[in-house]
Amino acid sequence: MIHEIEPHKFDNQFDIRKPQASDYLVCYNGSKALLKKDGDNFVVPTVGDFYKDKNNGGSAPDVVTKNVINNFKGHYLFSIDDKAYFLEHWTDASAKMEDTPTDEYQWVVNRTFRHLSHITQRLGGATAAHLAHWETLNRFCGKCGCKTKLGNTERSLVCPSCNNVVYPRISPVVIIAVRNGNKLLMARNWNNPNPRLFLISGFVEIGESLEQAAHREVLEETGVNIKNVRYFGSQPWPFSDSLIAGFTAELDGDDTIYKQETELSEAKWVDREDIPPYETDVSISCCLIENFRTGFTLAQS
Repeated sequence: MIHEIEPHKFDNQFDIRKPQASDYLVCYNGSKALLKKDGDNFVVPTVGDFYKDKNNGGSAPDVVTKNVINNFKGHYLFSIDDKAYFLEHWTDASAKMEDTPTDEYQWVVNRTFRHLSHITQRLGGATAAHLAHWETLNRFCGKCGCKTKLGNTERSLVCPSCNNVVYPRISPVVIIAVRNGNKLLMARNWNNPNPRLFLISGFVEIGESLEQAAHREVLEETGVNIKNVRYFGSQPWPFSDSLIAGFTAELDGDDTIYKQETELSEAKWVDREDIPPYETDVSISCCLIENFRTGFTLAQS
């Protein structure tokens, strides 16, 4: 899954530091990130490469970094191994498009990070975009309307007027693999461009446990009752500002599906042998599907 990068180490301890030429830089324009093309894929540019490209290759990365260090507008986020990730906001993207270093750079949607070749950049880039989205949504205090500032002792946004403190948004989500004998309950959301079928999932509501949310989501979206709900695992999912808890469950009673038309374009029971292989290196949804398809036990040990 996206957070499984062993033997690499993700260090998200709060810190304030200056960038090095070899550190990574994620520029964010409010909805998209600026990545550098790498053949048919993308990479997160380093601070040095970004400014070298911006200067048309006229200066070496270490020299460029020394020149811009005092005027650097980005801030430190976290590190993976010895590589730090920095974030720079381009709040007025339309006025700054001419500042894009070269044609090798492109503004991309956050889900692009799912497909990067480097596993550490998948996690690093997506988590940076998660934090960038949170900062974008909280530029102004929700209590008094004043402009917020980055906290200097912890990862937060602080209002200098009323001292309101806002922390990164992490929304809990449940996803459920429902088993009916040799069949798995699979569905596809209307807003999902991927034609493949996945599992029932949804955000946890106020006042309910994760298990209660699992029961409710399956019933709301398919009309199916479940039992024997068992925890499978979890993962951070930066693309929806979420932490996803995965569960397995069994059908309880009638297997007739009553699809929630406003949410799902398709929902059905799929025989195990009719489920194609799913790549498990990014999402817990694929891991749950593969767990059923390959005949593993209902829950991880």
